[in-house]
Amino acid sequence: MKYKIWIATLAATCLLSGCTEAEPPQASPNQTTTQSTTEHTENKETAENTDFPGTYTVPEGWVKSEYYSSPDKVFYVEAENDTKDKPDTVPDNISINVGKNKYSQDEHEAFREAILKQLLMQVKGTKAQVNGAGTYTAQGYPLYIFTITEEESGIITEQYYVVGDHQFCLIHTTNFTQSETIQEAAKQMADSFVWD
Repeated sequence: MKYKIWIATLAATCLLSGCTEAEPPQASPNQTTTQSTTEHTENKETAENTDFPGTYTVPEGWVKSEYYSSPDKVFYVEAENDTKDKPDTVPDNISINVGKNKYSQDEHEAFREAILKQLLMQVKGTKAQVNGAGTYTAQGYPLYIFTITEEESGIITEQYYVVGDHQFCLIHTTNFTQSETIQEAAKQMADSFVWD
């Protein structure tokens, strides 16, 4: 019995954590991920190609993690926790990617319900709690924040969805240490995000 609980916890951790070496999760039929590569310029992220439909600011003290980043998703860690020389260490991290969906910006509440349904399916059978909140970014875009707390491990995952017209920007945090600075950094990134 303990073995099954441990496997379920491990599976939930892998599903909910933003920092894995596995392939990115496949998008649902109504959601696709847009690939992009970004370049850091004076704490402002801008796309090197036209696939990334916006810009955002990286908070001071956070750096791109080359080890975890991919063409689909860019990962950031606090500078002192960069794992480039410590690949067995998984630090608190923030990832950012964009995707498309079937919902117009006016239908943001339906988008919220679809995300919540998907998250609840992912945590079904685990000891994880999902909470959600809605607000607007400093730029005036709808913003949905989902918090997944894993009771046994203490890992906190937050997903910030900046809603656009048939698109979204997902800023995903994986907080292993219950740090408050990661939440502040993710909120700053969400508030600074501007659709092109």
